[in-house]
Amino acid sequence: MSSLFKPVYHFYAKFCTNMKSKTLTKVTLKDIAEDTGLSISTVSRALARIGKISDKNEKRIFDSAHRLGYPIKHFNTPLELRKNIFIALITSFQTGEFYSSLFDGFNAATKDTNANIALINVPDAPFSEIDLIHQLQQAKFDAAVVFLPHFDQSDYTQLIERTDPNFPIISVAHITSPVMDTITFDNYGGGYSVGNHFLNKGYKKLGIINGPSNKSEAMLRKNGFLDFIDSNDDLSLVWQYDGDYDPKAGNDAYTHYKNAEIKPEAIFCSNDAMAVGLMHTALRDGKKIPEDFAVVGYDDLPICQYHTPTISSVHTPYEVLGMKSIEYLLERLKHNNNFEHGGFTSLIPISLKVRESTEGFE
Repeated sequence: MSSLFKPVYHFYAKFCTNMKSKTLTKVTLKDIAEDTGLSISTVSRALARIGKISDKNEKRIFDSAHRLGYPIKHFNTPLELRKNIFIALITSFQTGEFYSSLFDGFNAATKDTNANIALINVPDAPFSEIDLIHQLQQAKFDAAVVFLPHFDQSDYTQLIERTDPNFPIISVAHITSPVMDTITFDNYGGGYSVGNHFLNKGYKKLGIINGPSNKSEAMLRKNGFLDFIDSNDDLSLVWQYDGDYDPKAGNDAYTHYKNAEIKPEAIFCSNDAMAVGLMHTALRDGKKIPEDFAVVGYDDLPICQYHTPTISSVHTPYEVLGMKSIEYLLERLKHNNNFEHGGFTSLIPISLKVRESTEGFE
């Protein structure tokens, strides 16, 4: 079996095992009718979701069906009567704190709800001929969140075309030309806020370690930072290095920094991993931070609080991202109609967590 679908298979197997004990004895519509005191035709229409039936009777019928173990289709159960809502978080998982923090945020967002999040890992490539969403539906998932920054417009278009209109799906990665509805962080605002922080701290000669040029959120962070610099005559960009979000890019950037004719007083790293790599190499080389140069990262991962010195970073609230995404999906499920994506993008505000890498030690 392809590793792509192993998480789905195990989830489905567990679901079937849990249901097995409830279906040893065949339950019929007659059993539900006798249990509820309603007619067989009323029970049949309720379970098929056809005709007009009072909310009270519908609840009685579905409660009885679930309690007796009738093999009812999960998607036919009204949203408000489902004991659990299963949502897939689809991403190309990579080792590191970022993906752990992303999943933890979504998992925390399900607290006090009947939503359940399952992480589904896919390879770093567009979908194969096997339809992932179809597999998820077969495994009793209700909706999906996708975080696939390497996808382009055609990939998202293909994904939409392969998705049942009644299966809600949303992206939480920024799409340059959005065709799928998206909820994501204000990456441009994040870069802009870093420039403003450097100005307030009195740094004038600035530098940046860019993220991958093929990822739109990296370009937005860069553009926000550069636009703030361009809008202030006292500031100048004197150094930049093209990175790839890996800590080694931060290591290599320090070597580039040492050879620079004009060195920056403060450096914006487009993610925390590169900030850690930069600072690690600089500190081993005898540099002092922020005395020799200040550093700000992006994502505010847990390591920022425990590194020495602690790292100033743009805080991206993953739990808020999770809550807003789940609210969107539940609203879609509630209306249960053939929805068409409008390509809207909703931005989650960010903030800057200031620590020792720009403030110095207390």
